[in-house]
Amino acid sequence: MQNDDPAPPPGAPAPRVPPTAGDAWQGWSTARLVVLAISLMAANLAAQVLVFQLTDNLFAAAGAGAVLTILFAAAAAQSRGATPPAAFDLSRMPAAEHLLCAAAALGSLLPTSLLAGLSSQLHPPGPEWIAMYNAHLPDSAAGVALAALAVVVAAPLAEEMVFRGLVYRLGRRAWGPWPAAIVSSLVFGLVHGEPWYLFGLVALGLLLAAVYELTGSLWASVIVHAVHNAVALTLLVTQGGLAAQEPPASLLDLGGAAVSFAAVAAIIALLRRRAAARRR
Repeated sequence: MQNDDPAPPPGAPAPRVPPTAGDAWQGWSTARLVVLAISLMAANLAAQVLVFQLTDNLFAAAGAGAVLTILFAAAAAQSRGATPPAAFDLSRMPAAEHLLCAAAALGSLLPTSLLAGLSSQLHPPGPEWIAMYNAHLPDSAAGVALAALAVVVAAPLAEEMVFRGLVYRLGRRAWGPWPAAIVSSLVFGLVHGEPWYLFGLVALGLLLAAVYELTGSLWASVIVHAVHNAVALTLLVTQGGLAAQEPPASLLDLGGAAVSFAAVAAIIALLRRRAAARRR
């Protein structure tokens, strides 16, 4: 079929083609991308502190920080002449991979919870922090809706754009996938500022890096993150908040965690097989 678009006149500059997902940040040095990632984290924290002081609402603060992070990240992408979906690998995935990512999130809940419990035994949260957190749990339909928008919708997208879209990508550029997964997961866990959950957060970060690497789409890690947060929020609300002390893991818990870990490993293997099939 003949192309009806007129040819550019001789000597005219070639039209600019927007960068694709793989090359949107190629012109940025590692140092510049590190500064961008740190700036996004700092903006998130500053927005949370400011909004919490104004509203005394923990989830409004979390949502404001996440939204500001998304807006700043989108602006940085557009400064490179790329759309945010292209710059942050927010490409569409097959429906089957959406389901696999959701299943991986559900399978990771018990293992990451047990690891978080181990962290809390080594570094228990203070009673003042628990009381403050429980006092800010939503107690109305509007409050639950706001909390869900903050921690299930906005926060997963914002955090994945930073920790997998930038930090993991930086590490992968410098060291390769495995070191990048470890470093980005440690940063992800430490930046949350909750040492009593550190082991669980790092384990979740490793899963988020794995699904991103295997699918090539940041939506994979956003889905896992969102499902994980949705279940955690539901349990917090229905159980009336955090307990002062986590019960020690029982043999039943350990057995369930082993089965869950095997299920997640099987899902990761299936995602790897699908990735290999796409490359052929």
